[in-house]
Amino acid sequence: MVDDEQPAGEHSPYFSDEEDRQYLRERLIFFSDAVVAIAITLLALDLPVPHGKTDTEVWHSFLELLPKEYLNFLVGFAVIAFFWLNHHRFFRGVYVVSPKLLRLNMLWLFFIVVSPFATRLDSEDSAFVLGPVFFAIVIAALALVLTAMAAHAARADLNRPGVPQRSGRSMIVGGLTAAGVFLLSIPVSFIHPSWGRYVWLSLVVVSSVADHLTERRAHAAAR
Repeated sequence: MVDDEQPAGEHSPYFSDEEDRQYLRERLIFFSDAVVAIAITLLALDLPVPHGKTDTEVWHSFLELLPKEYLNFLVGFAVIAFFWLNHHRFFRGVYVVSPKLLRLNMLWLFFIVVSPFATRLDSEDSAFVLGPVFFAIVIAALALVLTAMAAHAARADLNRPGVPQRSGRSMIVGGLTAAGVFLLSIPVSFIHPSWGRYVWLSLVVVSSVADHLTERRAHAAAR
């Protein structure tokens, strides 16, 4: 059995030659991109069309759908896009794909596929606690799995030579911060479903503070 934490050097147990290494990495990235694209498409397929017999009725229907259906679509799109961008940034630095990284990536894709359902559930059951709680669990899981991927890549020496350590550290801190905010929103949602959603908005401020502190610590360590 291959040890997932064994360094991936020139004679790596993860691939037979350079062509095999590129094949494994590119196959994983292409497959991941396709799954993410399908998940984003599924979000749009659920969008309802406003109806009415007059222009006024159509606009009225549109405005009724705007705060729930359309806004939730934008939130779901933004979440998937955010995690895809971080996934893209992470794999830019990955040189070797290990079996453990492959398994973690499949788990991450599972939660990507579930996210359109979580978005729909939060939209249709917005007055109940299940919607925001389930959505928060899915997003926290996405952040934690991506964090685990970054931590494993650093430990198992899977990154390209020259990739700065602070890049992986920043992704780990950002992932833990996002997961913490969404997990914190769960007990708040049990008090009132809408309050949990307000906690999600704090991620913008909290993540900025976490990034700033991480950069300061990296600069201090470099001195």
